[in-house]
Amino acid sequence: MRPLLRVLALSTASALLLGGCSSLQERLPEARYTLAERQTLPLDDRLTITYEGAEDSRCPDNARCIWPGRLVYRFTMRVGSVAQAFYLVQGQPGYMSPALRGSRIELDHLTPPPPRGMAGAAPGAYPVTFNMYAQ
Repeated sequence: MRPLLRVLALSTASALLLGGCSSLQERLPEARYTLAERQTLPLDDRLTITYEGAEDSRCPDNARCIWPGRLVYRFTMRVGSVAQAFYLVQGQPGYMSPALRGSRIELDHLTPPPPRGMAGAAPGAYPVTFNMYAQ
C-alpha cells in the first residue's frame, strides 16, 4: 500500500508542476500599445503595466543649452502584489523581465516624440506608444 501512495503522490505533484509550467510558458501577444499618463494595461490576470508619465529634460525651443537632455517614459509593472519600475528612452535598449515570458518592450520608433516645450512652461502630458516583441 505504501508504494502505491508514493506513486500517486508523485504523479499528482508532477501534474501540478507541469500544469503550472504550461501557463507560465504561454507567450504574451506581440502588439503595439498607446497609453495616456496613469493608464494601466492589463496583459494577464496578474500582470499589468501602468504608464506613470514622462520626464522631459530636453532643451526648450527658446533656450540655449549645453546638454540636449532626453525624454524618459516611466512605467510600473505589477505581477500580483509585486511592483517593478522601469524606464524607456528612445534609442536605448528596451525592457525585458522574466514576468514578460520572453517578450521585450521597446518604444515605437515610428511615433515621433512630442515637441519640446518652452522655457518656464509647465510640462505637458505625453502619451507613449510602445511595441511588445516576442523573443
